Amino acid sequence: MKFSKRQIVLAAVLVVASSLGGAYAYHNFHGDANAKSADAPEPTPPALNRNGTELVVRAFTIETRWGAAGAKRAFTGTLQPRYQTSMAFRVAGKIAERLVEVGQPIKKGQVLFRLDPEDMELQLRVAEADQISTESQWKQTAAEESRLTKLRSSNSISQSEYDLGLANRDVAKARVDAANRRLKLARNQRTYCDLLADADGLVTAIQAEAGQVVNVGQAVLQLTQTNELEAVVSLPENLISEAKAQNAVATFWSMPSIELPAELRELSPMADPLSRTYDAKFRLNKTLPEMAIGMTVSIAWNPINEDGICIPIASIAARNQSPVVWKIDATSGSVVPVPIEIKEYRNESAVVRGGFQSGDRIVSAGVQRIDEKSKVRVWEGDK
Repeated sequence: MKFSKRQIVLAAVLVVASSLGGAYAYHNFHGDANAKSADAPEPTPPALNRNGTELVVRAFTIETRWGAAGAKRAFTGTLQPRYQTSMAFRVAGKIAERLVEVGQPIKKGQVLFRLDPEDMELQLRVAEADQISTESQWKQTAAEESRLTKLRSSNSISQSEYDLGLANRDVAKARVDAANRRLKLARNQRTYCDLLADADGLVTAIQAEAGQVVNVGQAVLQLTQTNELEAVVSLPENLISEAKAQNAVATFWSMPSIELPAELRELSPMADPLSRTYDAKFRLNKTLPEMAIGMTVSIAWNPINEDGICIPIASIAARNQSPVVWKIDATSGSVVPVPIEIKEYRNESAVVRGGFQSGDRIVSAGVQRIDEKSKVRVWEGDK
């Protein structure tokens, strides 16, 4: 059976059309299925509280007896002696000996320096001779006055001669008194050749050496008395009145276990031109053998302000644009916002007023995650 050319072409067209129709149907079926799979909603997770079911937080316990006592006021300075003296000779001369060294502890009355005593010895001998001479003259005039008295009683001499004898006696007596004082002065100057310590202390500086000629009052040695030490620190002007009213405590960097009560003894009337602070000297109630001049010391005190409670600054949160703290219910673990009024900001704390009672606990860290629905558990580890 023979097919015409027209029939063959028509059969080919039908086969191609059938193939295209099947491909189109397959594509549409699977495309719709994929679209439906993509548009299907995800399963809804179970409802949770805004911040979860339980939060672990740190807490701060309110103690109203502290008032606004928070972080201590602390100022670092040095340990200095209250009394520091420049030692000098009371006479001029040439230094013969230096008997001490820097850093050497000394006792009252100990010889520190010694001058060449030759000149002072000569002056002493002259004063002794002068004193002997004047005493002899006085004895002679006293005997003469006794004879004149007998002669005058018999009118053998005139009154003027007798008065002259009395005057010579008085002059001789005055010369004796002057000679005695010059002798005492010469003896004192001889003892001044030895420079003696006025009190127990420590040699901190040597300013002269043997062989040097020194004048009267020229400093040769620096002596510090170690029986009374004090802490010297610098205070800002806004804390001057507070420092006067508080009981301070002195602590030492090299001896952290030691604390000594301190009392403000002296406050500079003028501020330092560069730092604008005032030098303050705090007297320590006692001196320990371990304490040394120049040690690092800190003066601290707890500022008292009955107008508020001091709390950590990290415990303050904002709610409706107002400051609050979150008070913890110890039984249920729930939290309640307590409005506060901030009186003063400090480095790591703040003085606030609010509805607190002694023993209340507030969230002191993590307040940004807290709301009314939160349940908290207090972390009792190291704070």
